[in-house]
Amino acid sequence: MGLRVEAVDLSYGASRCLRGVSLEADPGRITCVLGRNGVGKSSLMRSIVGLERVGRGRVLWEGRDVTAMPPSERARAGIGYVPQGREIFPFLTVQENLETALAAAPRGARVPEEVFALFPILKQFLRRRGGDLSGGQQQQLAIARALTAQPRLLILDEPTEGIQPSIIKDIARVIRLLARERGLAVVLVEQYFEFARDLADRIAVMVRGEVALGGPVDSLEDEAVRRLLTV
Repeated sequence: MGLRVEAVDLSYGASRCLRGVSLEADPGRITCVLGRNGVGKSSLMRSIVGLERVGRGRVLWEGRDVTAMPPSERARAGIGYVPQGREIFPFLTVQENLETALAAAPRGARVPEEVFALFPILKQFLRRRGGDLSGGQQQQLAIARALTAQPRLLILDEPTEGIQPSIIKDIARVIRLLARERGLAVVLVEQYFEFARDLADRIAVMVRGEVALGGPVDSLEDEAVRRLLTV
């Protein structure tokens, strides 16, 4: 069993951001959350990883209720997170950025070589500061940092935002490999339907804090999804 988000509500003060949102992501599968800016996609991701406290509903991971669990414990339970905007440490080297993720790993753990197999450019830039990397390289570093703790669920919030097309292809290849070959459950936030359709097994389209349409990719009509992305 993977991730189950059950009827989650989230409010910021008097403003209700999420309204009864449900979502699922299974090992070896990619679930993509689509929607325009401001519909609650990032808030949903933050509630899954514990950075926002939900007002109602539950977050279940591998059959365990993690709704009240702090972010650090969720990370140790196998939930990895790549936030929107990357949030790497600009004054730390690539090596040091990666090592920050080891706090969620067993004692004595090291950065796994698999990370460098997925993103070879990082091996060349281990001593370079994060802030000196290009935007695409920073995004690769952010994903590699999340993978350093060897999660079983990977949440990526708009990983293609502002990235050059060649690196977008690399990121798509890595996401597909992580799900299909490594068996990770992946939740991917996107704005672009074509990218999501080519990559995802399931899609959930959010409108004004709710999931307006969702299901396996093959069961959804392209035009119905596109129509909701203009709402």
